[in-house]
Amino acid sequence: MSALGLSALGLASRTAQLQPALYAELANRSPAFDVLTLESGGYTEAGKGAARYVADALADAALVAAHPRFAFTTANSRHFRLLPDAGALSVEQGGATGGGAVDDRDAIQAAIDYAESIEAREVRFEAARYRVECPLRSSPALATRAEDGHPLVVRKSLSLRGCAATRTVLDFRAHGGGDPDTDWQVVAKSSTDATPAVWRGGGLYIQGDSIRPEPAARRIARLELDRLVFNGNRSRTGTYTYPADPVTGDGWDITDKGFWLQDVYVGEVICRDTDFIGWRGEIFYAVGADDAIEQLTLTRCRMLTGNGNGLNLGCDPVVTAEDCEFGDCKIAQEDTGKRRGHFRNCLWRDCEYVWIGGGSTNGRLYSYKYPTRDELAPVPSTQLQDCRFEDCGLVWVNSWVSGRIRTVDTTVALSTTHGQALRDVDLEIDAWLDRGSGIHAFALYGPASLTDPVEGAPAGIYRQPPKSIRAEVRHFRSALAQEAGREWLGILWTGYLDRSCRIQAEGEFGNARSPNGMDDPLSFPFVRFDGGNATTAYTAHGFYKVATLSAAGVLKPAGPAMAVSVASEVDLPMTLPGNPRGGAAYGYADGQVLRIVKQYDTGSVTFTKGASANMAMLATRVLDRAFDWVEFSYNRTLARWEECGFGAYG
Repeated sequence: MSALGLSALGLASRTAQLQPALYAELANRSPAFDVLTLESGGYTEAGKGAARYVADALADAALVAAHPRFAFTTANSRHFRLLPDAGALSVEQGGATGGGAVDDRDAIQAAIDYAESIEAREVRFEAARYRVECPLRSSPALATRAEDGHPLVVRKSLSLRGCAATRTVLDFRAHGGGDPDTDWQVVAKSSTDATPAVWRGGGLYIQGDSIRPEPAARRIARLELDRLVFNGNRSRTGTYTYPADPVTGDGWDITDKGFWLQDVYVGEVICRDTDFIGWRGEIFYAVGADDAIEQLTLTRCRMLTGNGNGLNLGCDPVVTAEDCEFGDCKIAQEDTGKRRGHFRNCLWRDCEYVWIGGGSTNGRLYSYKYPTRDELAPVPSTQLQDCRFEDCGLVWVNSWVSGRIRTVDTTVALSTTHGQALRDVDLEIDAWLDRGSGIHAFALYGPASLTDPVEGAPAGIYRQPPKSIRAEVRHFRSALAQEAGREWLGILWTGYLDRSCRIQAEGEFGNARSPNGMDDPLSFPFVRFDGGNATTAYTAHGFYKVATLSAAGVLKPAGPAMAVSVASEVDLPMTLPGNPRGGAAYGYADGQVLRIVKQYDTGSVTFTKGASANMAMLATRVLDRAFDWVEFSYNRTLARWEECGFGAYG
């Protein structure tokens, strides 16, 4: 053969070596040593997983051994690795087929592992759906650092991004492909306890630094999830006991968390257009040290459906959530604190309760229920902007929460059971009654005594009366509620409350009672009740329950508007107390208005001018007939009730 022919043959051979081929075929090539890149037209089929591979310093035998789906050795012993496109690679380039018919878990995890090993920026999901089956779990259920049995694991900074026309669904199944509602693994409870325990494995497991790495950077400095749906395929059964029953599989399965971050340290976690739906345990779980997460950003995300919590933040990140939805579970959100939180246009729904707000910024002082703050740093506030709580049962609010919210068939409550040192809450509440009835739109619970111990604290540390709590509540009833005769119960408070607490109530009360602290309350915060004035057509509704008097004495205010009646045809001289039962520190507030209205014509009630140092009367006032009324305003400087209005109808 002529030299020209040999040259042409060599050129043809070189050209053939450089032609795109399926991934497995590239290892059979013998590219010249000056050839630095090879191309595939797909992984196992043309057009799916096409990629470029490079022979560079990172491509070596160790990389080939560790990542055989992304690196290979050619027939002439050269090493090539997948070259990310602008820092991104796809799960198809690791052999994922998509469509949901076969298990793509190994290919997806391989793509994550390879991206982390070469510090690629992003793993992409090009299809609309992928099947992800739970791998075998051999470790005990409570071995929280063990990775086996977790479907997907992230260990370094990375973005996971859906790139299909619709959001990509990761369809999680049980081990072997079974229905995760009815199929689960059974493992030992712990290394020292062989009691059988359920293992479902959850969805995405975050393996950050187990020891705080500062001053070094955190291994997961930034984790980003975008346009993904983590579909667990688990239903909400309404059985909330935990751990789950190893025989029936039912209950709050603490081994089944959609997003699982526990006792590690990471930097930013960013979720956009990403849902976690259908998990038997916590749906989004991030707990550990106060700075386990530095910042959490949620935008257009949903965390729904399960037997546990929707959003569980057992740490103190800076949180920003916008246009998000939490619920269809036991607890839509469980907070123990945040350095700063801002929730805008978010919805919590269909749950038994929500627990939101808290602190702390300087470590938990005694327990996560005892919120603390660094007094030299800004307040660790949670702001709720145009947020909604629908069919949530109870929304427990802890310290440093402010904003405007809308509730439907839901009670907003502050309680020293949940926040043992409640401070600085400022809420505007538009409360709607729709399908529910007999609901308090707002309730404030102080400690029953001043010596209620704080759990986990040294002896002598007691729960503190709530301080600087402000609630402005506007009551509404939907047309459906009005037609069905459904009624509010009215605002309620109990226990010891600092006199700095303020409640304002107005709106469409129906037959609800006025705000009240029940009979002879320990405390009387400043309460304004815009429920209308007494007229000749006034009836008992809108007032605290009628106090039927049978003897002269002290009439103890139970709320800002009271109805009284007399048991027989007698005249009963009455006075008012200078302070509530708890003492001057717990009420009455300066300017507090008290309206007393007589019910029925039987008997009379007399407030006599000069009869008590606790009252200042313009004249002796007799409430003789039904609808007679007298109104007082409290003068805190002089510790007395001063008459400011009177109406008698004859």
